[in-house]
Parts: sequence; C-alpha cells; structure tokens
Amino acid sequence: MDQESHPPAGRRRQLQKAETRALILDAARALFEERGFDGATMRELAASAEVGLGTIFSHFPDKGALLIAALLEDLADTDQQIVDTLPSEAPIKVQIMHLATAGFGYWCRRPALSATLLREMYFITGAWAEKRREETVGFVNFVVGLLESGLERGELRPQIDLRQTGEALYTFYIGRLIRAAGDDRFDLDSMLADTETFVDLLLAGIGASSENNAARS
Repeated sequence: MDQESHPPAGRRRQLQKAETRALILDAARALFEERGFDGATMRELAASAEVGLGTIFSHFPDKGALLIAALLEDLADTDQQIVDTLPSEAPIKVQIMHLATAGFGYWCRRPALSATLLREMYFITGAWAEKRREETVGFVNFVVGLLESGLERGELRPQIDLRQTGEALYTFYIGRLIRAAGDDRFDLDSMLADTETFVDLLLAGIGASSENNAARS
C-alpha cells in the first residue's frame, strides 16, 4: 500500500518530467492557436505553462521541435481513433474514405499551424525525423492490411502490388496536404472530393470489376 502511494524517487521524477512535458505541450497548442506559431514566443509559453524557460529547453531544443511534438503527438491520438472506429467489414473505398475524413479533418482543425508544421517537417532531423519515418511506414502497412482484406473479399485483382498501391495512397495523401498548405486552403470538403476522385480512378484499375471488364473485352 505504501509503495503504491509513494513510488520510488526515480519513478516520481519520471512522472514529474512526463507531467511537465504534457503541460508544456498543452500550453503550446493553446498559445500557438491563439497567437500563431510565428507570433508566440518561448517566454510567453513559459509564462503560460508556469514553468521556467530553461525547463522548456530541457524538453525541446527549439520552437520548431515544440511545434512538431505538440501536433504530431496529438495526431497519434487521432490515428488511434481512426483505427478504433474503422468499419472493418466495409468495402475498401469506404475504409479509405474513413481514413481520409479523419486524417484530413485533423489538419483542417488548425489550418495555420498545420501549414507551418508541414513546412517544418521537411527540415527536421534526428529523433523526430526517425519518428516521422516510422509513422509513414506504419501508415502504409496499415493501408496494405486494408487492401489485403479487400483482396480476400474479392474486391481487388489478385495480381496487384499491394504495397505499391498503399504507397500510392500515402503519396496522394501527403501531396494533397502540401497543396492545401501551399494554397493556404485547408478545406475538408474539397480534400475529400479530390480523394474520392483519386480512389475511384485507382479502383478502376485495380478493382476486381476492372479485370472482369478486361476479360469480356
């Protein structure tokens, strides 16, 4: 009982560090949303989070790293919600549109910060760059799993390269985000309409019906 109420000193320090980090990230999301990424200063963030400036820099080397952590860690929660709410037996197009609705919806909630983050992501190095690569591989693997299920249901042609198809979908997704950032127009309806057009074109080539049509011709 005493051990549960009073964890060891090392464990307490870890918990305190994690709590401080979460507090900084929460304050950063709110401040960046209110003041904009360029307008917010690290001193303002320290005051908002009620921690010392040095404490922030002990967790994050610069404001760019803080932005990436604030949004990408938040995105991880969105990714989990996508998985939890995915209609597992729905047709592959419905599943892909489910991913697109949740994924694009996340970025559209904070358009100004999303545009800044997408620019920052091209120049990150070190641990965050590796984390981004891991998330990319994880996303493609997840989509490949959906495609495999669609193949088992007879929705797709057996000859297609599922990994190449998954990478094509990811490339479209990132490309559409970059276009939104460049145009400064994070419009969910427009992004989903473009996605549906792309998915329809893709399925026209890899869907089981396309093979049947080819055989009849």
